[in-house]
Amino acid sequence: MSAKLIKTLLGLGLAAALTSCRGAFFASELTPGTVQLPYMKNSSNECYFLDEFMPTPDALITGRSGNLSLRYYTYKGATYKQWDNTRINLSFYSNDMRCWSLFEEFYTVQ
Repeated sequence: MSAKLIKTLLGLGLAAALTSCRGAFFASELTPGTVQLPYMKNSSNECYFLDEFMPTPDALITGRSGNLSLRYYTYKGATYKQWDNTRINLSFYSNDMRCWSLFEEFYTVQ
């Protein structure tokens, strides 16, 4: 084989490798990831230990209202109950900062 043919083949192989790497890199960046949230009931009889199993939210707001502690979790992309790939907001209240009850849940379609 001539040196020119070898250089051409190596150049084509390198170009193909770079193109495939770039395509794979951009495809993973453009695909938004969603979080799978655990199924929870909206009932005062339920007790959830949120710090043990809740995925990291996009935003978490904590506060108080009287003697109740409040938490508001926001997920920009989540799958929860029958809602797929939506913005999910879950709000919880607690008397002891350990056991949390689900107060409200809502979603907005993206």
